[in-house]
Amino acid sequence: MLPLKVWVVILISVHCKLVQSCPGGCQCNQPRTVFCLSRKNHNFPSRVPQNTINLYLFENGISSVEESSFNGLWDLQLLDLSHNQLSSLPGGVFKSLANLSNLDLSSNQLSEISDDTFQGLGRLERLYLNGNRIRSIHPDAFKGLENLLELKLRGNLLMEPPAFSLPQLLLLDLSYNAITSIQTGVFHATNIETLRLAGLGLNEVPEELFNGLKNLHELDLSENNLDRVPSGLRDLTKLNLAGNTGISQLQTDEFSSHPALQELDLSGLSLHTLPKGLFSSCPRLRSLSLAQNPFNCVCLLGWLAEWLRVSGVNLQRSDETRCHFPPKNAGKILRQLRDFEYGCPAPTTVLVPTTMTPSTTTPLPTTTMPSPKDEPTTSLTTTTLSDHPTEEDPIPTDQFSFKDQQCPPHTCLNDGICHLDHNGEVVCECPDGFYGVYCEMGTLTTAPVSIQPSLQLQILAVTGSSIQVDLQSYSRTKKHIRGIKLTLRNLSGSDRRPLIYSLPPALSEYTVRALAPNSTYKLCLGTLGEGGIDDELCTEAQTALESPQSSAHVNHTQDGNLTLVLVPAVAAGILLSIAVASAICYAKRRNRKGHAGEDAGPLEMEGVKKGLDGKGELKKLSESPVGPQRKGVESEEPLMDPTRLGNNNDHTIGRLPHSYF
Repeated sequence: MLPLKVWVVILISVHCKLVQSCPGGCQCNQPRTVFCLSRKNHNFPSRVPQNTINLYLFENGISSVEESSFNGLWDLQLLDLSHNQLSSLPGGVFKSLANLSNLDLSSNQLSEISDDTFQGLGRLERLYLNGNRIRSIHPDAFKGLENLLELKLRGNLLMEPPAFSLPQLLLLDLSYNAITSIQTGVFHATNIETLRLAGLGLNEVPEELFNGLKNLHELDLSENNLDRVPSGLRDLTKLNLAGNTGISQLQTDEFSSHPALQELDLSGLSLHTLPKGLFSSCPRLRSLSLAQNPFNCVCLLGWLAEWLRVSGVNLQRSDETRCHFPPKNAGKILRQLRDFEYGCPAPTTVLVPTTMTPSTTTPLPTTTMPSPKDEPTTSLTTTTLSDHPTEEDPIPTDQFSFKDQQCPPHTCLNDGICHLDHNGEVVCECPDGFYGVYCEMGTLTTAPVSIQPSLQLQILAVTGSSIQVDLQSYSRTKKHIRGIKLTLRNLSGSDRRPLIYSLPPALSEYTVRALAPNSTYKLCLGTLGEGGIDDELCTEAQTALESPQSSAHVNHTQDGNLTLVLVPAVAAGILLSIAVASAICYAKRRNRKGHAGEDAGPLEMEGVKKGLDGKGELKKLSESPVGPQRKGVESEEPLMDPTRLGNNNDHTIGRLPHSYF
């Protein structure tokens, strides 16, 4: 038995031999793995240890390989040549790698695959060819690869799917090629579990295409041109239809042939609503994406938020799942909408006449008068009509129709008439000169809309310190405006300089606060940055008179009340006169002192200097798209950051990604 020192010397020698045989610019790690990343030498590395199992050569700038490059690497099981400059592969270049199970040639410049490119790779299980320029694949290119489990051809230039017979194949990725149609029977791989056909430009997917694919569980059809959901996939657990903008409507039984679905992606479609009970045939559904759809958040969609809560389904990208219309809900996160915001009518109690026929009665024996005829009597029954009828208590179709249900206010623009069709879709009847789903578009020959002299600015509410203004009546007459300018003047005060507020056009009303009580204000609406005085819509409003505060020490008689009002008023006037006189005297004393290097400024009283420049003139008000332009006045400023719009009037409007529109 060799002594311990001898074993130590042997191990050190073996280690030194391994280190010395590692290619330049590479790292050789145990067990038998070689990493060559971003080497300065663009040739295939030499002196690779013959016992190497895993060889990583990505991002080496390698432009060619030969059969001799792999001499002696009989044990190699993983070869990564991705992100290099390979434009062609010699026939049989890998045939000496009989034990190779993983080959990655992604992100090279290969243009074709010949019949002998993969010759001798009978044990290959994973072949990745993503991100090349492959236009043609020989029909026998994959012949002999009976053990292949994964084949990835994503992002190439194929115009038709390759022909192959791979009985063990589990994953096939043909996404983002130029394959616009796939013929039935092209997939000769009955064990496929995952099929990815994204971004091919497919107009339809025939149901027969999946015949024989009994193990298909995951199907990716995103970013195609489909206008309906494929059927006949009863064992499918994951379906991705994102980006198929041709799908604009779904029927209640749309997924009845997909009972095993667990993950469903319907993002980026053209869905305006979803019928109630759409997912009732998918009891295993656990993940759902509805992002970036132009949803109409009206009564017919009100069921969705409650269903998500009760079912426990995880709504993916919920912050991107927002309302598109009506304008009052535009931009709001759909899941956060409360029931009444969908515009559903409240339960109604009606009196329904019912007819009852009394049971036949027997005349009393002692009565000789003839018994009265049995006549029906009418009574009134109280019935509550629910917004969500049950199957046990359905509402008769002649009692309500979709047309009877209320559209939320301001759904149709430009005086369009809103109603719901037989499918519950919002339909707008547009006046002459306007078109679009919501009458939002005008023809080229339509003259610009101007405000009629009879149209007046509406005041919604007035208190002692605030005025609520209706913006909708003005914004509906304007198209493509970037903002609304609200001008406010106090006609009762000595300072009549205007206060200008810049508001987003999507607001339906706005409240100006911190106003003086018992004062008359002139309010005007105009287009921000455009138009002139003729373009404005004006009105006057007077704030309420604040009631005096009562005191426990005051005798509440008529004379006492009069004194309570007059005495504080007189006292306030005296105090104000003293304050003004003191300020003037103080200013004169400062002027008389004439401190060296110090100029005496103008009278600086709060509320007087604001808005004046150094010369005592009014400053020019810029037309910034944000907020009131005189600071120091308490008001409700709309928030217009890059992610959302809103103000503390509880009108929050989120800015959506451009692709959402």
